Amino acid sequence: MSIAAMNWAWRQCVPTTPKLVLIALADAADDAGLCWPSVATLAIKASASTRTVRRAIQKLIEHHLIAVEPRYRYDGSCSSNAYRLAMEGGDKLSPAPDKADSTPGRGCQGDPDITVIPGTTRRTQKEPPQPQAETNEPVKRGGGIVSDLDYPKKLLPAECTEAELMIGVLTTPLDQQVLDEWAGIISAGAIRASPLGCLRALIKRAQQGRFTPERALRVAQARKAQLRTATQAQTLVELPELGPIDEESALVKRLTDLSKRTSRE
Repeated sequence: MSIAAMNWAWRQCVPTTPKLVLIALADAADDAGLCWPSVATLAIKASASTRTVRRAIQKLIEHHLIAVEPRYRYDGSCSSNAYRLAMEGGDKLSPAPDKADSTPGRGCQGDPDITVIPGTTRRTQKEPPQPQAETNEPVKRGGGIVSDLDYPKKLLPAECTEAELMIGVLTTPLDQQVLDEWAGIISAGAIRASPLGCLRALIKRAQQGRFTPERALRVAQARKAQLRTATQAQTLVELPELGPIDEESALVKRLTDLSKRTSRE
């Protein structure tokens, strides 16, 4: 946690929910104001749903308090976004706090957090190591539990950001099933119009109770197989290097003699 980032976040005047999300971002940021917590982690810290957190992030973008940079895993799939806090300036248009109000716990006044405006993104970067540990505790959303979701590989940055906003209307595990079905359709080259249009149609069917996973099952099985392979690779233990052999050892001499006798026979 950067003390400078936290102090900066507390000074910003935005509505309550975006303020909580901004403080959560600052809590994970380094001294340069850079962090990449997942939406699920931000939801835990802000005591809000992931959908509310996404709306708050859009509000912070509108106020020029943060910039969002998409990140990708090394296999090309989407990872959590990187967030850069505008610590050098901030939103010059935000209303100033009411200096006459000294009521403890009273926040700055502003527009309610209700609008959802797709944000723009900056450059894309590969996923570096996380600078600090991040909780894996799941988040409640719409009656279900949600953690980080797996998105189709090789999405454009804008598509990845928009997809994250769109999928927030679904509960788990339906959200991941829809994303897997979408990934399967993309992989099969069966997109007729646009990828986001396909996702929008899948979400609509899911909301109407007409969604039936077809390709999603194979996509989920392939992901589990990749995860098992990666886990097995990480658990392999390298054997220690053997030290120098003591040729004067009685055991070594005996083994050497046995080897010579066997070779003569």
